[in-house]
Amino acid sequence: MDMLGAYESYVSAVQAGSLSGAARQRRMTQPAISQQISALERKFDTKLLTRNRNGVRMTQSGEVLFKHAVALLDVQTGLQTALENLSGKVEGQLVMTTSLAFSQHIVGEVIVELTKQLPDLKISLRAADGVTNLATENIDLALWSCNVGEGNGAVRKIGTMTTLHVATPEYLDTVGRPKTPEDLINLDYIQYRSTDDRIATPLVYGKEIFQAPIKIGLTAQFPDLIFQALYGNLGYAKAPEFLVADAIRSGKLEVVLPDWKVPEKELFIVYPSGENNSPRIIALLHALLKRMDATKGIHIAASAKQFFQNNASKAI
Repeated sequence: MDMLGAYESYVSAVQAGSLSGAARQRRMTQPAISQQISALERKFDTKLLTRNRNGVRMTQSGEVLFKHAVALLDVQTGLQTALENLSGKVEGQLVMTTSLAFSQHIVGEVIVELTKQLPDLKISLRAADGVTNLATENIDLALWSCNVGEGNGAVRKIGTMTTLHVATPEYLDTVGRPKTPEDLINLDYIQYRSTDDRIATPLVYGKEIFQAPIKIGLTAQFPDLIFQALYGNLGYAKAPEFLVADAIRSGKLEVVLPDWKVPEKELFIVYPSGENNSPRIIALLHALLKRMDATKGIHIAASAKQFFQNNASKAI
């Protein structure tokens, strides 16, 4: 029996809460997962999981095995990383997640170029707005511009991102350009998902922070719908500067209340457990940070640039 494979299937089932969830993570069939766990139960002559309509739960014996299985898998990962560092090869699978906007306009381009340079590196990109559990989804790396959540691995802040309130000149000609934050209530706000600002949006002027009232005109579920609404003159919206810089430069969009700044968003990279310095992670992050540092509205911290520059020689 492939013991490490069986341990991985068992850990995946516990973390996912079901055999079907483990099957998706491991890219195996559910019967295959069940067979591996049953083989573990026969080997150790004890029941590890109880199954019910809501999924699976560990028995007392299962809790002991889970703890040791996680430790063994961590040792295997550490060994693999150490051998990769010695060989200097950049190869293997890597799964990354980030927002739809970053996926479409920055990360996707980086992955295409990096794959041309390193054909043995296979990168899978999962676009998702919102925090994903890296361990249960079997993800190696995340780039987020939001709260990363509790217990989601090792977190490193890499910089900040500028966002702006924008609208078309035609829309502002019609409704009038706001002169103070209070005037925003006279404009329709195009909200991005229901988790965005609801009754007010923060604005900064010098050291002053003001909660400007907003009136939601439309809630969009996808970034593209935001821009369709903007160019359809339905209101104003908040967007990353890197998405709207060209449109502002060409006059298609205009910054709303330019003297009042939207607070910058912090950018984070997240690992599922520990600081993973394998060549494939370093290669991707070096290329990604280089691209982001050259992007208007994204500000990479000097400490982050130095860290990955120092480690890039291991991977490239």
